[in-house]
Amino acid sequence: MAEDDTTTTTKPPILEEVVWRDDLIRWEGGLNVDIQKNSNDDDGDESSDDGQSFLMDPFADPDPFQMFDFDFDLPSNNNSEREEVERVDGGNKDGKANTISLQIKGYKTDAEQVWQSTGLTLWRASHYLCEYQVEHPELFRNTRVLELGAGLGLNGILAWRLSCVGVDTDDDGAQNEKSDATTCEVCITDGDSDALVHLRDNIERNRPITTTSKVSCHQLIWGEESSQKFLQHIAHNQKYNVLLASDIIYSPVIVQPLWETVKTLLEKEDGVFVMAFARRKVPVSIDLVLEKAVEYGFWYELVKEDLEDGIW
Repeated sequence: MAEDDTTTTTKPPILEEVVWRDDLIRWEGGLNVDIQKNSNDDDGDESSDDGQSFLMDPFADPDPFQMFDFDFDLPSNNNSEREEVERVDGGNKDGKANTISLQIKGYKTDAEQVWQSTGLTLWRASHYLCEYQVEHPELFRNTRVLELGAGLGLNGILAWRLSCVGVDTDDDGAQNEKSDATTCEVCITDGDSDALVHLRDNIERNRPITTTSKVSCHQLIWGEESSQKFLQHIAHNQKYNVLLASDIIYSPVIVQPLWETVKTLLEKEDGVFVMAFARRKVPVSIDLVLEKAVEYGFWYELVKEDLEDGIW
């Protein structure tokens, strides 16, 4: 029998997952919800497991799914080519040197499913964060990375693939640091149980033929208590050097649980939390988010900005 490859895994987590969607925040006003209510319905109506189900819409898009394709060109080395990153979409087998190609499957932005789970599509800030990630691939070498509120997983998967790209050379042509399978780990999380299904599918869709980096996917609902359990049972009491997030703030009630989670899971001495925020019509401002960060003992700087988006 062949030995199993244990360098990467998307196996079910140790902590039992619960049925939870982010519309509970937007429509019911908080993270402290009865997470069992969808599974303990006493009325005996099997069709009412989802108390907020939408009625059948005869005008709904018969094909609400969308495949998002990306080609990320990595910075070139002037002295020697980096090892080629093989395409994973089954398309151009020749691939491109210094290119990471990803396919992310989700829903169209206007699909009714997105009203219940906003993580089922891609939002503008995730694209902006990808730009920053490609500009700074060194963030994902020989480190532990966690993405919060990953949705379909674009940024976490890109971080994972960037961590797989290994060899740099100095001016003399000598090899420098290479990603080490024992220290390079990426954990991609979301609280929404619907999003997790698509997230795990996207991880498998974009798994390279060979890789030495570890990837995992787990449910993480923000807050101090749930984050402590996550740290103990999933992270084995090892905090993360880099936290990622994009377009995760859409209600004031989740700002405090967010920073409770960041403080619990981020390394205190050298940890970095990279967050992309898009200015749009939501009842919470980036100023409120940053003020709360200071209350929790963090400092921040704006590292990338355009007219509508920013990265802190």
